[in-house]
Amino acid sequence: MKDHITPNLLKLARLFKKKGELYIVGGYVRNALLGVFETDIDLASRLTNDEIKEILFGTKYEVKETSRKLGTLVISLGEEKWQHTTFRREEYPNGGDHTPTKVEFIDDIREDAKRRDFTVNAIYYNILKDKIEDFYDGVGDVKKKIIRTIETPDHVFASDGLRILRMVRQASELGFRINGETMLGAYDMRENLSDISGARKLAELELILNSPKRYKISKPNAFMFGLQVFNMLRLWKYYNSPVLKVKFNLVEKVAPENRFVALLIDIISSSKYKSDHAELVNQILGKFGLGMAENKIEKYRKIVCAYFDALAKVENKEFFINYFDDFKIISDLLEKKSKKIYRKYNFFYNYLINNKVPIRLKDLKINGQDIKEKYPKIKEKYYKVILTELLSRVFDGALKNERDVLLEEVSKVKV
Repeated sequence: MKDHITPNLLKLARLFKKKGELYIVGGYVRNALLGVFETDIDLASRLTNDEIKEILFGTKYEVKETSRKLGTLVISLGEEKWQHTTFRREEYPNGGDHTPTKVEFIDDIREDAKRRDFTVNAIYYNILKDKIEDFYDGVGDVKKKIIRTIETPDHVFASDGLRILRMVRQASELGFRINGETMLGAYDMRENLSDISGARKLAELELILNSPKRYKISKPNAFMFGLQVFNMLRLWKYYNSPVLKVKFNLVEKVAPENRFVALLIDIISSSKYKSDHAELVNQILGKFGLGMAENKIEKYRKIVCAYFDALAKVENKEFFINYFDDFKIISDLLEKKSKKIYRKYNFFYNYLINNKVPIRLKDLKINGQDIKEKYPKIKEKYYKVILTELLSRVFDGALKNERDVLLEEVSKVKV
């Protein structure tokens, strides 16, 4: 590890030496033991934020405080950045929202280690002494490729429900297995996930789905381990899912960028309420679920609806008027489900492309502004209905896609 310490970090450790030792802790140390050095470096010491500002005053190192209460700040020099956290002891209320009610800064590195989550993340590396400090046999667990809580699982998960998701993610990224007692503890304490925001839960799930490309040692199907653990721990309910256990028929087969929507489809397909797929997307992704922005929900809703409409063999014109712009994603999903259905819609899609057939509202030679100018008495809420009807007639060849022809026809559309 010593060979990978930059001169700037080594100099920083020497500056810290005036008041205390500087350590690297967490993921960088864990991954370095695995031969991976692409992880961000987190630092820790007994020095408080004010003491660090004092010893770095007048140097080229820049300091930006991120939390005075938690004793965190970012130290940077050029393109190098390190987050530093002061040794601390914490107290938490009941629940798992990871908001400490009391923080006490301390001098004892062993006490600081007690507040961490897993043994493999509680290994400290003394930069100047080139020495490992390991109080929970984290090095041994790295060698055995196992995730295990430092204290009892109940203690670790009680203060932070998000640690359950971090456990699953890190096991997926690193190809580690999860200690049996730790798994049981996560199952018992999973209700603490109710205290975690939808955005944070979504972020962890997306990281799991992308876990194969996290590190060079990550396995190609690493994300499937994480999803199977979600099934074992019955975590889907905390994502507002209608099922406790998901049958993974699609997510493992599609392109990486389509895994999330494929997972949505697998969740809905596992439900007895699959006919209400649009509403289920709203339920999972909306404000009472993952809290996703409405424009993103709409995109996923359209793709999911398109997938199930294709399985229901919706007529070509109706299908592509609704879903043409998203067909490249939809086609990847359909191809993995049914080659026959995929070929049917893909053939028609290529026909539309090659023959430049108008299929989207924006392909029409008029828009809502044109209607407003020529027919000011028509209410704006009817514009889309009118334009959709005109598009249908143009598609069928009943109308020419010409501005004057379309404007003349507007008055004949019943709304």
